[in-house]
Amino acid sequence: MDLYCDVNIRDMGSDGEGIGTLESGKTVFIPGAIPGELCRIEIINEKSRSCEGKLKEVLSPSPDRTGRYEDDPPGAGLAHLSYEAQLRYKENKVRSCLQRLGRQDEGLLKSIVQPTFPSEDIWNYRDHMQYKISDNKICLTASSSDELIPAGDSPLEYKVFNNIRNTIEEVFSAAPTTLFCGLIVRGSERTEQLLIEFVSDSNAPHETVLRDVTQYIRATELEEKLKERCTPYIIKGILLRISSTYISKRVRSGKRFTITGDDYYEEKLCGCNFRIKAGAFFQVNIPQAEHLYRFAAEDLKDAKAIWDIYCGTGSIGLSVTNKDQTLIGIESVQEAVNSARINASLSGRDDAKFICRPAERMDLDKSDLPHPDAVIVDPPRKGMDPRFVKNLLSVSPQKISYVSCDPATMARDIRTLTEGGYRLLSVRPVDMFPNTPHVETVALLSK
Repeated sequence: MDLYCDVNIRDMGSDGEGIGTLESGKTVFIPGAIPGELCRIEIINEKSRSCEGKLKEVLSPSPDRTGRYEDDPPGAGLAHLSYEAQLRYKENKVRSCLQRLGRQDEGLLKSIVQPTFPSEDIWNYRDHMQYKISDNKICLTASSSDELIPAGDSPLEYKVFNNIRNTIEEVFSAAPTTLFCGLIVRGSERTEQLLIEFVSDSNAPHETVLRDVTQYIRATELEEKLKERCTPYIIKGILLRISSTYISKRVRSGKRFTITGDDYYEEKLCGCNFRIKAGAFFQVNIPQAEHLYRFAAEDLKDAKAIWDIYCGTGSIGLSVTNKDQTLIGIESVQEAVNSARINASLSGRDDAKFICRPAERMDLDKSDLPHPDAVIVDPPRKGMDPRFVKNLLSVSPQKISYVSCDPATMARDIRTLTEGGYRLLSVRPVDMFPNTPHVETVALLSK
């Protein structure tokens, strides 16, 4: 096979890559290519049924193209595609998954899958960023490769994050150090609070690493400089996470220490107050999260008793229910349950109940909990545990609101639920992550 060839792009894949067909009949995936284009590509990885191509030249560009793929900012792998085309792609992605993997009727999907709800801001929307530190430079991974590049003025993050990175790099330049391998910055534009977490992969005793980091921050006056550069934002806390193994770095676990301040920041969402601890999951696009939860709330407004499964820190359940509804959150991580209880109190919802139990191991049908009219599920990317799906079908709530960050696993679970007697009534993609291939979805099922 020739290493170079010209290919017509007919579709886009789940990661936003262009899809074409070679003369041999093999499917080829080309990052950066757009449907309707004729592209010159280089075959860089060939398998028995498919291959991967590298975009070398766009011979006939699509009217949806806004720039070169190589120029996409780090993390913004669809920045070369017009925003209108991004919204269509995400709608089609959700519909395709439900048809192919969920075995849902094409005609039904045409009537119930709604257009992707757009984001008012397509840049500077992320309230949570993770960086790598290499040679005293704060870096991100390039969209078109695995190369680490300086973060620069990253257009996805809150603008104040740029002030944080510049200040830290200035300190690194004046006082080079090998103490850190990573940096995590989180914050809220609504409360104007910031949480900064440094990451170390040192194998030295924890007390030694903590001592050295504390001394470095004090000696360089880093905290004072950050406070000055981030006004009117408040530096709520500076933390250190020691992740000395490959696994702990990959899953972002390890031992956390608070260097200064608190180990949390506060956020306002859907009229509720949330305390978000370092390491806890929370949506990265707050305005879009409010729209997502508003759609779910509308679907469940008539329910009296609601279970929020995989509830985490309680953000969805507290956001979509009111005091006239009974809310019970179920979560397997005790720290998350503790946070959910605090968030309920902060939001004036002491009536809400949160319990620590692994949902997949509970006999929900024989539990001591009040029977739900509706259940909210917001599982991790891998979807719902099959044991839990079986339990959920036995409980048989009237409605299920499925919130998902992965349309493929959502489609798989919806197939099981519809085969178990539920009807899929509505599907609403929400663009939580503009300029990326990712999409959030809320689906409603009913008996």
